Amino acid sequence: MKHLLKNIFFASILALLFVACKDDNITYAEELKAEQELIADFISRQQIQVVTVMPTTFPWPDKVFYKSKTGLYFRLTKQGDIVNEGDTAIAGDVIVPRFDEYTLGVKADTISSQSTVHYPYPLQFNYLDLSQACAAWHEAVRYMKYNNAEAKLIVPSKIGMSKFSRPATPAGYDMNIRLSKY
Repeated sequence: MKHLLKNIFFASILALLFVACKDDNITYAEELKAEQELIADFISRQQIQVVTVMPTTFPWPDKVFYKSKTGLYFRLTKQGDIVNEGDTAIAGDVIVPRFDEYTLGVKADTISSQSTVHYPYPLQFNYLDLSQACAAWHEAVRYMKYNNAEAKLIVPSKIGMSKFSRPATPAGYDMNIRLSKY
């Protein structure tokens, strides 16, 4: 009997160890799949129409987002201050973004809201210097082009902020840009 109780005790300990050591980690490929499912669900819930050719006239049709080859979903909501074609953003221009950053879950949470133009040291980056902002923001500026342009973005983790790379997490942005030419 003593031997039987000892075996039951050790079997219980082993069972607990197996349960405690269960691998709950998911792979990066699984994270990316879940991210794509979240983006697809967000697009469905918001009744967004995705196109692969950017609209050429403004205003864009309601709820139309352009999906670029990089995976960025982009919607131009305000063209900005178009004085002449020479006023478009070029490499080296200082971009001062204002943005709301949010999750794409069923109940979206605002992660960050930056009206950085009004800060003593506003967030800014040099256009096309990829060390200063995520690739998605540079791509969005290329499409926005002009001072005071506004857009909505859906950004997959691969081209987004590094804080969203693991676990792979998409982010949404409502963005306005100010250009400073030097």
